[in-house]
Amino acid sequence: MSGEPTEDALRPNDPRVSSAGAETLERMRAFMSDVALPRAAAFEQEHPDSAFALEPDGRLAEPVYALKLEMQQLSANAGLYCPHLPAPDGLGLGFIDCMHLHEEVFRHGLRGQQWALAWTEGPSPLVRHWSPDARERVLSDFLGGREAVCFALTEPDVGSDFPALQTTARADGSGWRLSGEKHLITGAPQAGFAQVFARIEGAARSELTCFLVPLDAAGVERGPVQQTIMADGQTSGFSLHDAYVDKGSLIGRKGEAQSLAFEWINWARTRRGGMAAGLGRHCVDATVDYAHDREAYGRPIVELGAVSALLADMVIDLEALRALSLELLGRLDARGTALSAAVSAADRRDISILKSYCDDALYRIADRAIQVHGGRGVLTTTGLEKIFRVARNLKIPAGTAEVQRAIIARSLESTRSDRL
Repeated sequence: MSGEPTEDALRPNDPRVSSAGAETLERMRAFMSDVALPRAAAFEQEHPDSAFALEPDGRLAEPVYALKLEMQQLSANAGLYCPHLPAPDGLGLGFIDCMHLHEEVFRHGLRGQQWALAWTEGPSPLVRHWSPDARERVLSDFLGGREAVCFALTEPDVGSDFPALQTTARADGSGWRLSGEKHLITGAPQAGFAQVFARIEGAARSELTCFLVPLDAAGVERGPVQQTIMADGQTSGFSLHDAYVDKGSLIGRKGEAQSLAFEWINWARTRRGGMAAGLGRHCVDATVDYAHDREAYGRPIVELGAVSALLADMVIDLEALRALSLELLGRLDARGTALSAAVSAADRRDISILKSYCDDALYRIADRAIQVHGGRGVLTTTGLEKIFRVARNLKIPAGTAEVQRAIIARSLESTRSDRL
């Protein structure tokens, strides 16, 4: 297959990519080939199988966590870690630009190079709402990949219905006292800070407030690691027992953080396109190569009808999720309201369609990749089983598959009204 043109050569340039996006994509490709992938390969030589490498307390193993921090910092030093944030914090790239960047990073699998882009506990659009004091104290290390700040919304009895959260805040002089319990928070075992959503005593259901809370503050107690399907030691809860934060810890305005929660959630959902396209492409490439090289019954297994059908279905899903993502993200770029308090019903519909389809399609692709690989597919050393676990996990965070479909169904009411 080496004589065939590469997929990059077959794809036309996307006219919607900005000049800054195109330049950043070339820099990211160079960073991947010259820095990130060689570092990942060196780590794999030192640690041949780190799929379930954990500390005795369940946290991500220190060598793996050190690689994560190193990759973040290398990327930040190259000016690539936060392309999604507006200047001066980032490069101000749009959704289409960022999708191409995510696709480039994730097409290499999950070898550690994926940490070159800010993710769940990395800098998000919420930093635009941090106070000047919080930005001065924390932002430099956060943008530089040296610090993690988790997003703390979920509670033991509150998931997708987050306006029902029970964590409270009460005024204390010029600051606040927070009490409550957070649950299933990505990054909490090792993050230095959390963006904690609470309700000021006496506030209505929708009147949420957000605070930047140091996780080593008095009154904050981290819970044990909550080991998920990812088995990566990066999830836990924490409790707040009358924990004090100063006035500079307020994020945005009192009682107006519900829109901030949606801003973060919508940002997380929009990243699915590039991630799914990249990981899907990695699965397809690896599986095509394997099907041509692996022989059974005296011939390559790609010549078996059942195997070729699986490969065809994988490619159909990959092309469909990629095309749909580019279409929907292009709409979001054009409207320009998806990450603002003015997010429209059309934005919410398109974001939910994007997340739903990408999650489902990537799951099918990863499942078929493992099936074609047979026994080798479930070995941790191939990396496919980890992608499969990621794909299954994606159906829950940032709004479950059922919630996405409910949002899509509700959007049909307005379109029906328009027809009547």
